Amino acid sequence: MHAKSILSAILVLFVGLADAQPIVRLQPLIHRPILEEDQPIDNQVAWGISDTLTLPFFEDFSHAIGYPDERRWTDNLVWVNNSFPKKVPNFGVATFDHLDAHGNPYHTLDKRVMVYADSLTSQPINLQFKRVGNQTINYKPTDSIYISFFIQRQGIGDAPEAEDSLILYFKNIQNEWVKSWGIAGDFVGNFQEFFVPIAHYDFLTPNFQFRFVNFTKATGNLNHWHLDYIRIEKNRKSGEKTIQDVGISQVNHGMFMDYANVPFSHYRYNNSIRGIGPTLIAKNLNSIAVQTRFQLSIFNQFNKQVYSKPFSASTRNLKALGDTTEKYESLLYDTLSTSTPKIKYVFSVNPQSNDITPDNYNSQTNNNTVIQSHTVMPWYAYDDGSAEGGFGLDYAFLGNLKGQFAMDFNVIKSDSLRGLAVYFNQSLTDVSARSFKLRLWKEISPVGRPDNQDKLIYEVSMARPIYSDSINGFSYIFFDSAIYLAAGKYYVGWLQQMPYVLNIGYDNNYRYQGKDQSNPHLYSNLLGSWEYAGGDAKGTPMIRMLFGERVEYAFSNPKIKKPSLALYPNPCKEYIHLNGDHTEGAKIEIWDISGKLHLHADYSNRIFVGDLMRGHYYLRCIGNDRQISYNHFIKI
Repeated sequence: MHAKSILSAILVLFVGLADAQPIVRLQPLIHRPILEEDQPIDNQVAWGISDTLTLPFFEDFSHAIGYPDERRWTDNLVWVNNSFPKKVPNFGVATFDHLDAHGNPYHTLDKRVMVYADSLTSQPINLQFKRVGNQTINYKPTDSIYISFFIQRQGIGDAPEAEDSLILYFKNIQNEWVKSWGIAGDFVGNFQEFFVPIAHYDFLTPNFQFRFVNFTKATGNLNHWHLDYIRIEKNRKSGEKTIQDVGISQVNHGMFMDYANVPFSHYRYNNSIRGIGPTLIAKNLNSIAVQTRFQLSIFNQFNKQVYSKPFSASTRNLKALGDTTEKYESLLYDTLSTSTPKIKYVFSVNPQSNDITPDNYNSQTNNNTVIQSHTVMPWYAYDDGSAEGGFGLDYAFLGNLKGQFAMDFNVIKSDSLRGLAVYFNQSLTDVSARSFKLRLWKEISPVGRPDNQDKLIYEVSMARPIYSDSINGFSYIFFDSAIYLAAGKYYVGWLQQMPYVLNIGYDNNYRYQGKDQSNPHLYSNLLGSWEYAGGDAKGTPMIRMLFGERVEYAFSNPKIKKPSLALYPNPCKEYIHLNGDHTEGAKIEIWDISGKLHLHADYSNRIFVGDLMRGHYYLRCIGNDRQISYNHFIKI
């Protein structure tokens, strides 16, 4: 999971001592090294300029989750996702926070400091003229060119504060960035559409660009803004209601009841765990109802279709400016082979009218189809692998007491437990040297009673949290030997001997039975009795029970190695020498601090820089595998 897919709202839930409940804290997910250099808005370069675009311009971020599309954007600092926003215009948004493209904070974390953080910069757009056949027609301020876009503050993330702002800059004929629009934080709600005119000759240039930047406190992944559905075209009006578009906004495979994953052998043994079935949420952005057809195709790992419900089988009117949910039958996948089958879901909608806006804007994406894959893994998991925050116990005000946390799992088939997977999340408070014990219970004492009826099965001492760089962010703790568990309810969690926030990854998209209520699977024990964790803990901590054979967890060992790029001498006069990873077939770029590109060439270990003016420069190496490494140097 990408480092940005996180809630990071610091919510301290104070619960009365009369109820004997400790404090549960939901807090930021900060699990990358902190950068120490400031990066003003003109330094934030990533993809680089590729080609000049023409009107109309359209972006709805409905491509694959991850980075912005380099065909339309010159940087990759925002995070394209569908897990942070609420009630999206369609599938996918760009989320702004204080983490860079690698999930690192831009600056040393300090909530007293206001900084420029994420930016999203367009490729150049020709606003000087357009060609119609053999004719060249110049754009004029009276052409009523507008940029429009949808903005949501917070979503399921953290609400921007009153001092925070999202700013839109236009690049003028002098290559200066001019603030053209801005909005403050503090207010939260649904997505809202805004219109900004591009109505001055200073901006009607052959290489016009626009840039969104958030100005925020240096607090990591807090103060979230979500951007969607950007359009630029002439002959528009501010506030116009002209969108004719029906698209997919959410999908879910719905394979398991309450869980995001159950071992496939358990699922086949007892299909009472079978989920409610796939669901699709379609958004009608029209001001009138639109008749729409729905389709779902499901394929196994051999790309063989195992289920199909065609367009002809489901059609109905979608209400204006609203969401409509299409539910499919609960499916039993009992014929799939292998212990970890992969299932691909292809969700589609086919509006019968009023779906022309993306085509009119020459959209390069398709919000009428979303493809989602799920590999059934050998573990029980409530979480979907996307950490939106951190979870822990915070009770220092009570003194130096021990604390315990537990979450229950209902194991539906007797099997051998191999260990636990835990998403340990580095936080603003350093707990990397704190010891604790992971625990497995057959039973815990009844809620509100003394805890002398606990039945502990196993515990493993942990000298410290294990912060993993593995592909999915989890650390895998395997027991000395497998533990046979008969079918039934079990509890896993931890014991800490003193107050601190251990900070386990927290999936805030989870909701018990799909309802906005507290999670009944969570318990805490601070004053000698177990209590429910509290009403504000609606998501789930990211702890998983690992079953199956040991060989099935070989995937957990590979590490992602960050590409490195050494540069010397620094400062330099005539030449710089490079030594880095992923250099075969790589490209080199050199930019100055104003964002001007001075060199784009094939990788070489020795680069002549004698023609550069004195100053500070940034060097970027783009490998064939799309991994990017950076360095900087001073030319003297």
